Amino acid sequence: MMRGVLLFLTDPENEEARLLRERFVFKVIPMLNPDGVINGNYRCSLAGCDLNRRWKTPNKHLHPTIYHTKKLIKDLNVERGLLTYCDLHGHSRKQNVFMYGCNNKYRPEECRVFPLMLSKISQFFDFGSCRFGVQKSKESTARVSLYKELKNCPNIFTMESTFSGVDIGEFKGQHMKTFHFEQMGIDFCRTILIYESIYVPPEFEHIFGKIEKDGPKKDVGAAFAE
Repeated sequence: MMRGVLLFLTDPENEEARLLRERFVFKVIPMLNPDGVINGNYRCSLAGCDLNRRWKTPNKHLHPTIYHTKKLIKDLNVERGLLTYCDLHGHSRKQNVFMYGCNNKYRPEECRVFPLMLSKISQFFDFGSCRFGVQKSKESTARVSLYKELKNCPNIFTMESTFSGVDIGEFKGQHMKTFHFEQMGIDFCRTILIYESIYVPPEFEHIFGKIEKDGPKKDVGAAFAE
């Protein structure tokens, strides 16, 4: 998924990518656990720390990638505002691609709009598998920690991709392939265009209506981490 994001956003010939580059500042962290992964670990760093559970109070020396990424996101939010933060993960049990988000009990729809829109343009993304909550047991995850501390950004997600296959759409019963995961990264980026009323690709006009390419100007940030 991360490779799809990078290839899409840096494509000099893609008009949709150009629209995004002109309106947003993207901060992309391709790997948050380099020392752990290079030594064969999955979630844990070389120090033996589960970095998925260190976001509430990361230690600058024990969890440097989390500490500095969190600081980068908070600084970006202060500087220009944050449209979205998305942590890209794999899921070993569930099928399809889906999101874990947060919840505002006074406006529950605000954290659900983006994933719902993504489900309309992606054949691999299952909105029915998404979950939205800020459980106490998840307080140290990136999703819940950033949502509680920033307070002004509803689009903070973990996007989970299956380790196996899909049970929806034309590829039902099949394993996902590399280019399918890359397409998910592309679809996420394209959803930003629609969500922010910048541009609706022609193939989705029957769902979202039509917006001309020079829609509202933005100068905010978006962050991806894997």
